[in-house]
Amino acid sequence: MKGISNPSTHYAMKQKLYCCLSFALIITSCHEGAGTSNQTIVKTDSTEVVSPNPDSSKSAKVDIMAGRNDVMTTEQLLSLIRRHKDDIEAKLPTLSKTEANDLYDSYLKTNEALVAKVMLSELNLLDKFYNEDAVNQTRVKKLGNLLAKYDLEYDEIGEGIVEIKTKSDFYDNIFKNYVSDDYKAYLAIKKEEDKVPYSADAGLLISFKEIGERVIVWEKLLAQYPSSKLIDKIKQQYQSYQSDYLFGLDNTSTIEFQNSEKAYINPENIEEFNQFMQKYPSSPTNRLIKILLKNFKDENIRNLIDSEQQKL
Repeated sequence: MKGISNPSTHYAMKQKLYCCLSFALIITSCHEGAGTSNQTIVKTDSTEVVSPNPDSSKSAKVDIMAGRNDVMTTEQLLSLIRRHKDDIEAKLPTLSKTEANDLYDSYLKTNEALVAKVMLSELNLLDKFYNEDAVNQTRVKKLGNLLAKYDLEYDEIGEGIVEIKTKSDFYDNIFKNYVSDDYKAYLAIKKEEDKVPYSADAGLLISFKEIGERVIVWEKLLAQYPSSKLIDKIKQQYQSYQSDYLFGLDNTSTIEFQNSEKAYINPENIEEFNQFMQKYPSSPTNRLIKILLKNFKDENIRNLIDSEQQKL
């Protein structure tokens, strides 16, 4: 297991993580309006989360957190996650593709909120994840085995931070046979990409060549489904990969001595950029590469790239 690279950074990232978790648990995940009367409501504090199987006796109204002194245990939360998944799988065969798309959108929010509550329940253990004490490691292993039964797993994101996430094929397995082609393609791509860790400790864990290939995958998805309801997510992922491909991350940067006269692009990255442009001569990303190669010493280079990305 990895250690902590920087205590101050570790603390700052944890504070951000805790804030994000708290925020995730107060967002509204239900859809009001048409069809709401046929849905079972699950409350998360002041938040209502929709479970779309009103006929299931298991789905009777449930309080995820009835009050400050009545917090559900990890086991209870995992049981709720399982019941909700079962409800979704029972409902999907009765829906049109458009309805299945909508159900995926709402279920993603609901399920991620529940997973966030599991993380809150286990924050003490996650905080000590890398503690090599035998008792602690036994607890880590025990929880990992329990999570696996519910299609969840640890996510070691670096800087000593460990989260809990759904397995890479979780949503694809549930929805692939029911959603429209754009959603199906999106889920299949996410499943494949999430199989391997992407970054940790402010550094990339896959090669720039692999990131370049991911850029092309999302570029093609964007071109194939320009009117998809997922277009904002597709663009966001596409542009994120473009930025990482061009600049890297702090500990795997493409530019050395950035923002100085000594700045230069690593030779291996220049070679990769040239190979990319030769392999994909019509890719819109080539324009960004050329801008970077010409202006990498400019202190506003990221703003230049961001501006051009919005035009693509």
